[in-house]
Amino acid sequence: MALPTSPGKPSLWSNMQPKWWKESHQLSASKQQTAALRRKTLLAVSLTLTSLLTVLYAASSTVLMSSLRKAEEQDTRLALHGVLDTIAGTENDFSGRFTDWSAWDDTYRFVEDANPQYIKANLIAEQLSALKVNAVAFVNTANHIVYATGFDIGKQQKTLLPLALQQQLFPGSVLLQALPPGEYRQGLVLLPNGPMLVTAQPILPSNGKGPRRGTVIFGRYLDLTKVNQFTQITGYPITIHRIDAAQLPSDFASARAALSIKNPSLVRPLNQEKVAGYALVNDIYDQPALLVRVELTRSIYEQGHRPLFYLVIFLVVIGLVFGAITQLLLEKLILFQHECQEREARYRAVVTQASEGIFLIDAQTKQFLEANASFLQLLGYSVSQLLELTLYDVAVLERAALDQAMQPLLQGETHLASQQQYCDRWGGLVHVEVNANLIAYAGREAFCMVVRDITERKQAEDALRESEQRLAWQASHDALTGLANRREFERCLEQAITSVSTQGQQHYLCYLDLDQFKIINDTCGHRAGDELLRQIAATLQAQVRSTDILARLGGDEFGLLLYNCQLDQALKIANALRWSLQEFRFLWQGQTFSLGVSIGLTMIDQKEADLNSVLSAADAACYAAKSRGRNRVHLYQADDMELAKQQGEMQWAVRITQALEEDRFCLYYQPIVATQQAQLQEEHYEVLLRLRDETGKVVPPMAFLPAAERYNLMHLIDRWVIRTLFAAQGQHYRAAWQRCQSAPDRCLYAINLSGASINDDQFIDFLHEQFALHQVPPQVICFEITETVAIANLNKAIQLMRELKQLGCRFALDDFGSGMSSFAYLKSLPVDYLKIDGNFIKDILEDPTDMAMTEAINQVGHVMGLQTIAEFVENDRIFEVIKALGVDYAQGYGIAHPRPFSTDPTSVEA
Repeated sequence: MALPTSPGKPSLWSNMQPKWWKESHQLSASKQQTAALRRKTLLAVSLTLTSLLTVLYAASSTVLMSSLRKAEEQDTRLALHGVLDTIAGTENDFSGRFTDWSAWDDTYRFVEDANPQYIKANLIAEQLSALKVNAVAFVNTANHIVYATGFDIGKQQKTLLPLALQQQLFPGSVLLQALPPGEYRQGLVLLPNGPMLVTAQPILPSNGKGPRRGTVIFGRYLDLTKVNQFTQITGYPITIHRIDAAQLPSDFASARAALSIKNPSLVRPLNQEKVAGYALVNDIYDQPALLVRVELTRSIYEQGHRPLFYLVIFLVVIGLVFGAITQLLLEKLILFQHECQEREARYRAVVTQASEGIFLIDAQTKQFLEANASFLQLLGYSVSQLLELTLYDVAVLERAALDQAMQPLLQGETHLASQQQYCDRWGGLVHVEVNANLIAYAGREAFCMVVRDITERKQAEDALRESEQRLAWQASHDALTGLANRREFERCLEQAITSVSTQGQQHYLCYLDLDQFKIINDTCGHRAGDELLRQIAATLQAQVRSTDILARLGGDEFGLLLYNCQLDQALKIANALRWSLQEFRFLWQGQTFSLGVSIGLTMIDQKEADLNSVLSAADAACYAAKSRGRNRVHLYQADDMELAKQQGEMQWAVRITQALEEDRFCLYYQPIVATQQAQLQEEHYEVLLRLRDETGKVVPPMAFLPAAERYNLMHLIDRWVIRTLFAAQGQHYRAAWQRCQSAPDRCLYAINLSGASINDDQFIDFLHEQFALHQVPPQVICFEITETVAIANLNKAIQLMRELKQLGCRFALDDFGSGMSSFAYLKSLPVDYLKIDGNFIKDILEDPTDMAMTEAINQVGHVMGLQTIAEFVENDRIFEVIKALGVDYAQGYGIAHPRPFSTDPTSVEA
């Protein structure tokens, strides 16, 4: 029996079958294959010769004419795009002629004062004729038309501005939207008298700097003369129709139905001689306005009929050549049989010399029967040596395991693949990939084994496995210190928390923050800082137990998890760590540095059942250690008021951030009234802030503002207040302007600013942006700054006040009199109001000192030309007293309680 092969393929070893049987079998197979190939070839030739000319002609003519149609369509589209580019260029040229008019100081002043001399000098009939315009309009920022006129170029006389164009100059119109300096808006507008080219440009001074004072609009009808000019420029016949025409020509109507935003252009043949391209032209509102048609002759398509004659001749020649080639193929079939025999011989040689090892073993005894050169070379045996061995002598597997591995082939499996280890002649191990089949060999069953050396691949896999282990270590450890990183530490901490609840164990967590590290890092550089962290990590590691987990949590912060530890032992370890770092000296470039560590210690018990609460407790304890003088250990206790306050502020920091993201802040207001009716010129309110918690309950400001100040969130809150107030009041003022075309009654809104906003260099740019965006008059805004904040940030406060007062804003100095040097700094601050500290007002009836202080502050303020406001006016008696003292304004619960802003932007009433 031979090795199993596919039909027609030779056996592996030539001596497996008798020679006469092999020769007769090969001859019979060769004759059968030759006859079958001849029949197939003759059938293919007859079918091909009868259908080739028809199929090729039809296909070629179809492809040729299709290509010509595509070329014609592409040529038409290019012409159409050229026409559209010409129209767009005309729009750009038309707009470019009027940039000097919009950025002209005379125009800028004219829109402000409507000087008739400007019209007489610049907008006479001769000038409008020279400009070739049919409409001119000047519109200010309040959407009022300062001046507008139409112009009949043919009659050389002014007319009324087209009503349809005037109706499009409404608030919010595309033509009146604000544009940056140097930019303008242009396009088409459909009017009853025809389509009109329009350009709208912002009115600015000639230097381009200064607020926009409105929009200047020029328009010109797109008449037949202009269309003829397009024809002359492009060289193509052009026809233009309005989309809204009552009746379009039939080809325009069908083209209009086929065009859309996704398919803005179309090419269609008009007849055998003409082809047309259609395209939509949008107006300034980005809506279809005009339908353009360009006509071209069908010269490309006409040229396509000529090559068909040559195609027929070409196909006949191809047919003759194909017949000759077919004859040669028949001869090749005869030679093919001889090549098959030679291929068999080559196949035997290839198998014998294959790079994979191939061998046969007896299925029962596992005795080697045959082997090729590659297998012999793999194990280092000669043929005679190998034939004396069994597979048990070569394979590393035990006899029983090897028999069990080969058993599936004896039970009917057709193929078996596995990875094994073989021993070579010198005792070395070779990793191989084995593929086995069961075959018949010389009247008995045998296994045909194909093996491939995969030793190098195994070595590469081992190297990869080591690399993965190294990467896994790097993912869980800090690269600088070699300690566990924060991710690994938190994983271990979660396991420790779980063990507390499931196994009743007790652990402790130490949170370590180095003192004075930043000084060393900033003084000597980051290289010194890195080396210091490595030495500190080694120092700390030497003090902890082998069962504990020490990790670098980030920067100069470390964490230590003490497993199965009692309080006295945890305190002993923490103090040992503190003492070791206190005695530690860091040497760098001839300098010696010492440092300490603040340690927060907390117990992990069932009450602290989650990761965040445990870390928060340890962090709070560490912060308490720092606040009490640094370089000490502080034990977290649940009843520690200082820690409770700190944790509360930390939680408020998170809640404030969430409230900003979810827009849960809200604005309240409290009226400030004049003590004398003659002083009442405008309504005065202080804007107050409240927060709605997750349940909708209103939270007073003193519950969350200290946390916002500590965790640097006040500048975000200040910006939220300004954005929200400006958005509501800007809508109110715009609505009032539209109702009465004049400035509405104004209120004065006092907004509190924090020290964070005063020190923010970008805050003034933010205010400019909000004033421009919401168009709130700066005169209605008064910013309040507390005396202590102003003095602590004196230079910044003075700079901010001066810049905002130039815009028209006012300033109040809040809580005046609370500082030790109030009057000394007052002359330096450009404020409008003094708000007397409420601590002087609330007890003014009983305390003569408060009475005297209030009187002194009021007199000094009046001498300096400032108005005074008394806070904490709780009842009518206090109101009468401050009125008698001459205080200008009063604020407090005795006047009115704070109330929420109404959702109606036209009123502040609750």
